[in-house]
Amino acid sequence: MILAVALSHIRLKGNAKHDTIRMANPKYDYVITLKEPSYRWVDGISQILLVLFLLPFLYYLLQTGINGQNAWLLVIPAIIIGLWLYGYVRRAEPEFQVYYRVELLVSALGWFFLPLPFSKYIGWAYALLAFVERYVKFPDEIGFSAEGVVRNTFPRKTYQWYEIDNVVLRDNLFTLDLRNNRVIQKELDIAVDKKTEQEFNEFCTRQLHFKVVSG
Repeated sequence: MILAVALSHIRLKGNAKHDTIRMANPKYDYVITLKEPSYRWVDGISQILLVLFLLPFLYYLLQTGINGQNAWLLVIPAIIIGLWLYGYVRRAEPEFQVYYRVELLVSALGWFFLPLPFSKYIGWAYALLAFVERYVKFPDEIGFSAEGVVRNTFPRKTYQWYEIDNVVLRDNLFTLDLRNNRVIQKELDIAVDKKTEQEFNEFCTRQLHFKVVSG
């Protein structure tokens, strides 16, 4: 039986294309989302970087004076501050993830307009950090199908069923035990009901049993 659950829960999608998981093969019987860690330190670093850009940039505008030719440069800090405030207002919402990559990319562009030594190199560094922030906050999702298990990390990790000793979900705690003695154990992002938990465990047991019989 195909069961559709909320995006943050275990999801059964049948053969339909998965809209949120970022994996090459869109066909998964189950997709689970593991609990995200705290990104406070990542957000803190991003905010410090934004301040380190805004201070010299605004000082530069004040020193050179704002006229008809350079007034458009005010758009750069306006975008950064506006998006920053937007994220701050919405960060309390459970389904909202704060990202600073756009602000960092706009800051990267702004560095190219500052007549400072190595400002262009700083700009490229900001652009790189915007890319890194995107992947640091990649949702920790794992897709399960009869062909294998794929973890949505950077880089993507794929496990064949013969590489797995056991997979179990119990009381909102997910455990994947690999044959190389590595264990992945984390809580789910949002708890699922017992029926979904049982169906998921039965699916994994069938795949593991097929592995043993075929091996």
